[in-house]
Amino acid sequence: MRNAIILSATITFLFVACKSDPASNLKPLDLMKYGIPLTVLAPDSAKVETMDLIVQNDVTIKKGDDYFIQLYASDASTTDLKKIRSDQMEEVKANPYFAEIVSEDENGFIYKKQIDSTNVNYGFKYVKLQGDKEYIFQTGLIGKFSKESVMAMYDAVK
Repeated sequence: MRNAIILSATITFLFVACKSDPASNLKPLDLMKYGIPLTVLAPDSAKVETMDLIVQNDVTIKKGDDYFIQLYASDASTTDLKKIRSDQMEEVKANPYFAEIVSEDENGFIYKKQIDSTNVNYGFKYVKLQGDKEYIFQTGLIGKFSKESVMAMYDAVK
């Protein structure tokens, strides 16, 4: 009986230890050919689409249901990173389904939206200033994302 418990615990430990990191299949993706002088991490063969919205460029990077990044690139409205991040946070908190900020750093944050106890979705916002340009990364506009996939996407744009 004791051996069965030890064997079961060992198998469980090995299963958890061997579970793959969601970010492990991501590779550098140079966005320069899309007019964006940045590199992000993305799954191999991710689909990249761009739209020129006159005042800003909209770039989407998508692969499957758990990797969908939206990037807005525009002339910087200010050089104050804290203000841009704060404005983005206010916008997210204004959503009626906003539940909480899960984590944050000086460039961005991960947040939780919750319609009810069974309908939970996560998202992120991440801001980069480079020269006179402002880059705002976020989860794609369509989809439901787990906390783990959002954390992996957040790390991919850092």
